[in-house]
Amino acid sequence: MICKKILDDQFLIRNATQDDGIEMEYVQLQCYPTLHQSELLDRNHFANHIKIFPEGQIIVEKDGKIVASASTFRCNFPVHYSTFLEETDNLWLTNVQIPDGDWMYGIDMGVLPEYRGLGLSKELYKARHEVCKNLGIKGQIIAGMTIGYGKVKDKMTIAEYCEALEKKEFTDPTITPQRNAGFRWIRTLYNYINDSEAGYASILMYYPVDENYSL
Repeated sequence: MICKKILDDQFLIRNATQDDGIEMEYVQLQCYPTLHQSELLDRNHFANHIKIFPEGQIIVEKDGKIVASASTFRCNFPVHYSTFLEETDNLWLTNVQIPDGDWMYGIDMGVLPEYRGLGLSKELYKARHEVCKNLGIKGQIIAGMTIGYGKVKDKMTIAEYCEALEKKEFTDPTITPQRNAGFRWIRTLYNYINDSEAGYASILMYYPVDENYSL
C-alpha cells in the first residue's frame, strides 16, 4: 500500500479509504467541467472502487485536504474498441475488475486547478507504477482525453488533431504530459467519451514496468 510524503514533504500520497469519497467527488467535479454528467464519478463510484481494488485508488493530501486523486482497475490488455462507460462497467468497475489481471487501467486522474504544475500527476503515475511492481502487474493503461482540442476544433477535425499529436507537431495539456511521463501511443479512441471539448476522443496508451517491453 502507498503512504508517504512527496515533493519536499509538502504533500502526502496514500491509498484512498472509504472516508475519502466526498472529497474525491469534489476533485472530479472541479477537474472535468465539460464532461457529461453521465460519465462523472461520484462518491458512490469511488467507494466501490476502493472496495474491489483498494491498492489502485490513490489520493494526494495537502494539510489534510485531498487535492488530487486517481482511480484504476485490474484488467487484461484491451483488444477491442469500447466506450468509456463500456470499459468501466458504467463507472462501477465491478464487472470489469479482473483480480489477477495483467494490467492496471487508469480511468481517472484529477488535480485541483490551484495545485496544477507542481508535478502531482507525475507523482500519482509513479505511485501507480509502484503498485504495479508490487503486485506483479505488467504496467499501466490509460485513455488520455484530448483536452486541448477544444481550442482548435474550428480549425481541424479531431482525427487531424490526433494525427498531429502522434507526430508531436504540437502539445496537448493532457496527452503531452502523459507521454512525457512514459506512456506510449497505442491508438486513437474516437467516440470514446462524452466531452465535446475533447472531440469525444481519447488516446489509448500504455506504460510498461519493463522498459524493454513492447506490444
